[in-house]
Amino acid sequence: MRYTVSFVVTVFLIAGCSKSSETDYVRSGRVQVVFSHEVDQKLLLPDTLLYSTGTKHLYKVADLQYFVSDFILWQKGGKPVQIMAGLGIHYVDMRVPETLSWAPADGITPGACDSVSFTFGISAAKNISNRFPNPPERDMAWPDILGGGYHYMKMNLEYTSHAASGLKPFMFHLGIGQLYSAAMPNPDSITGYVQNDFRVTIPTMFTVVSGKICTIECAMQIDRWFDGPATFDFDDYPGGIMQYQEGMHKACLNGRKAFIITVRK
Repeated sequence: MRYTVSFVVTVFLIAGCSKSSETDYVRSGRVQVVFSHEVDQKLLLPDTLLYSTGTKHLYKVADLQYFVSDFILWQKGGKPVQIMAGLGIHYVDMRVPETLSWAPADGITPGACDSVSFTFGISAAKNISNRFPNPPERDMAWPDILGGGYHYMKMNLEYTSHAASGLKPFMFHLGIGQLYSAAMPNPDSITGYVQNDFRVTIPTMFTVVSGKICTIECAMQIDRWFDGPATFDFDDYPGGIMQYQEGMHKACLNGRKAFIITVRK
């Protein structure tokens, strides 16, 4: 059985809207995206030392915040329909229910679609320091000396290390990477930056219908960040992957396979 928690926002028409806006709504559809977080396709239980990686580390997840952006519905024939509301950027926090649903006001041309794609994080063109003046988005800021802009993701964990007893904290933070002239990641030796945002494309067949809301469920599979094309071991990166481009690159390779998209019938 598949367990998915969805937080749904219903879109209401404003009572005083004009006849033209009512006509536009009837002629177009709407999309709503709901977000959930799973391990092995079962609902994540936060703060629970229940999960293990392929490298035999037990772990638990304390916090999970991230950005998704530039959602595109691909209609049959290859026509892209991009969601533009709110700069096309949405913030998700697993502990804040209102962030787990995104109901942009964009009208969608009715028709059959065969895939969904989005950017995990924020693309370089939009990832600009001080873009968000208010929390919670403001609190995702990535240090300017490390490339600026915003974290793509903050996932804070605790895990069992092979090198020491007890639980150790780990900051699985993804953002702009750095290239260093020195062996150790010292900000004074930065020689360049790496944009680590990446596109996720998932085939799925559905139809946008005039006057109706199409609900797309986006389930992050947390285990796949650690067990995918790239072998990931917490012990390889002291305390976290921030400033370790190798670790962030592995996260990007695995993250492309870390989502399941379903569409409610």
